[in-house]
Amino acid sequence: MRLTVRTLLAWIDGVLGSDDQKALGEKVAASDVAPRLVERTNGAVAHPGLSAPAPEGRGLADDPNTAAEFLDNVLGAERLQVFERVCIDSDIHLAEVAACHRLLAEMTGDPQALELLDAGQRRTLLAAVAKHVAASGKPAAMNAALAGTERLRTPESSAAARQSTRAVAPVLSSQPRRPPRKAPLAAWISAAAAVGLLLLLGGFFVWSLTRGNGRRGPKPTEIAVASVVPESPPEKPAAEPAAVVKPVTVAEPPAAQAPIPAAIPEQPIPPPPAAAPAEQPAVAAAVPPSPPSLLGLEEHRVPNGDALAIVAPPAARPVAPDGPVMAPIGQAADARLALHDPPAAGAPLPDAATGGDVGLLLHLVEGKERPRWQPLRVNDALADRENLLAPPWCHSVVTINGITIRLHPDTRAVLSRDPDGTPRLEVVFGRAVVRGEAADAKLGVMAGGLCGVLSGVMRQPAGIEVLLTRDAGGDAEPRRRATIFAGAAEKVWRQTGADGGAAEPLAGMPAELLVAPRATLAWDDRDPAAGVVGPPPVDPTWMSATASNDRLARAASRTLAGLLTTDADGDVEKPLSDLADDRRVENRMIAAATLALLGDYDQLVTLLGDESPRGMLNETQWTTLEEMTVPLALARGENAAARLGDALQTCGPAGKGDMLLRLARGFTDAELAAGEDALLVGALDDGSLAVRRYAIRRLIEIVQPDARHRMGYRADRAPGIRKDGIAWWNSQLQQGRIRREPPPAESAPPAASRPAARDDE
Repeated sequence: MRLTVRTLLAWIDGVLGSDDQKALGEKVAASDVAPRLVERTNGAVAHPGLSAPAPEGRGLADDPNTAAEFLDNVLGAERLQVFERVCIDSDIHLAEVAACHRLLAEMTGDPQALELLDAGQRRTLLAAVAKHVAASGKPAAMNAALAGTERLRTPESSAAARQSTRAVAPVLSSQPRRPPRKAPLAAWISAAAAVGLLLLLGGFFVWSLTRGNGRRGPKPTEIAVASVVPESPPEKPAAEPAAVVKPVTVAEPPAAQAPIPAAIPEQPIPPPPAAAPAEQPAVAAAVPPSPPSLLGLEEHRVPNGDALAIVAPPAARPVAPDGPVMAPIGQAADARLALHDPPAAGAPLPDAATGGDVGLLLHLVEGKERPRWQPLRVNDALADRENLLAPPWCHSVVTINGITIRLHPDTRAVLSRDPDGTPRLEVVFGRAVVRGEAADAKLGVMAGGLCGVLSGVMRQPAGIEVLLTRDAGGDAEPRRRATIFAGAAEKVWRQTGADGGAAEPLAGMPAELLVAPRATLAWDDRDPAAGVVGPPPVDPTWMSATASNDRLARAASRTLAGLLTTDADGDVEKPLSDLADDRRVENRMIAAATLALLGDYDQLVTLLGDESPRGMLNETQWTTLEEMTVPLALARGENAAARLGDALQTCGPAGKGDMLLRLARGFTDAELAAGEDALLVGALDDGSLAVRRYAIRRLIEIVQPDARHRMGYRADRAPGIRKDGIAWWNSQLQQGRIRREPPPAESAPPAASRPAARDDE
């Protein structure tokens, strides 16, 4: 993060993450300019006699919109440097942006500061302003303040406000009026000089045009654009005038200049150089959009733009740790954990300072009373069989027998070996990306009903995905679907048993087949004895996405990794419970979501139902946390769903446990027709914020209204503001429109051939 005025204000007010705050503090200490600027900023804000720019100012420096855009981080790059230079040179502008930034930071940290003043508080405030104005002799400022407060008054407080105004009026009338200000002589001299300069420049321009009339210039056809390649280059004449501009052609680049390759999306695990095949499949050029911030507070985001850098001596770069140790293939302890993707030859592992994604992996170990989860450290040797869990927002890499396995967040997997030594990865739920260096690299894979050995061109990554879902409705059963993505190169798939031995192949899929590039192997528990081979509708973006684009999510993953890896011998439940009460919202979210993956839903339900000013999540935070925890809990099996229901009863809002569980499960059209549609609309005015949030989410999912009506109701608004949105949903209820489109008919297998839903608990 660069040291600029904008980042310096964020550091002074303490709105950055702990790592960014520490890193920027070191840059401030190492700079010769920054400490003095910090002292100037604090002194300017506390200076009682320092004026402020005029509210009706114009130009980049004095326009209030410029300061507002600067505080909102939306000021264009071409104006950002100029405005920061103004703030560095002027105490008035520096005090304005620093004071406003501090107020915004304090109001965001204390939601009570945003509440409206009552009549008594307004009277006290007006009396204090009147006393200050009477002492400073500035009646014009008081008149402006009274005019602004008149627009903010409510009818019930008008009489009290008028009484306060009458008390202030004698003070204002006793102040002498200042004569109108006349323009100084220097201003008239400057204006005359500017007019004279314009006349001089205009005369020079006319003279230059008339002077060149007698000269012969190049013809328009003799000038060519550099980006256009003519069909046949013109012949070179014997003698060329020196004044003629030659046509420029780029038909052939110089022999010594290598062509510039096209930009290729960064692969998560870059393969080593290899001979290119005869025909390469097209690489998808679409880049997935950046997800919204999990906090929903863009004013706390300090982007690294083209702001004016505060010069400081370069800090010494810390030495990166060595790469993961690779044990010889065939030994029992050749499986290793790396917190990052393996680097290229001779390159160090990325660290947090260079933007590398932080990984954390938990494994299940036998305890005295019960199995418990413990964290793994980088380069830890793994046992012959490991039950692994990747927490939210954490990417971890495991290497075994030359096979690199990257586990995505919220993934549970089992790593073992076949009797012949082949490593085997079972994805219980979640996603994994695998690749191998050697030409004969192979990996046993279990994903749902897909069980076999994957080999072929393993230098190009392959993807494994197991989704646990559940249809809406109180009696809906969990559904499990598995997909194996071949990636950019062909793979060989040989069906085996769970131990690598022979097994009955799935119907519709031969015992061994060559999977074409971009093709998939799919399995669904609704037809567990069959498999499907086919191309994917689109290339999955998660195969190339190695890290979250959200800075706060990365900071939370670093905090979680640092907390859990300090004591690898202890249980993780206690530190996770402590982190769930942290002051930073992203730390509370990742702790509650990790505990939910471990089967403990108490902290999750407490956080989703918290309505206190300190602990309440905003709409974006609440939706993010609910979507990555509750649907998975309901789809994992009966035990997980029962524990979630118990947590809703004991840790949720009082008396709302059953209602929240019904809303979390959703409703079928038959249930809506039986009266649950009225329950949903009625829940929009419920006293519990969690109930209201669930109700509007379910209504939007069912009806799919337009953007205007989708945004017409917010669960966290005051009751008076919510009534218009509730009225519209009541009209939809009366018209019987709270129904979803019927899904296409699917042929389901007989009940006897369908296995029971697996509970990984």
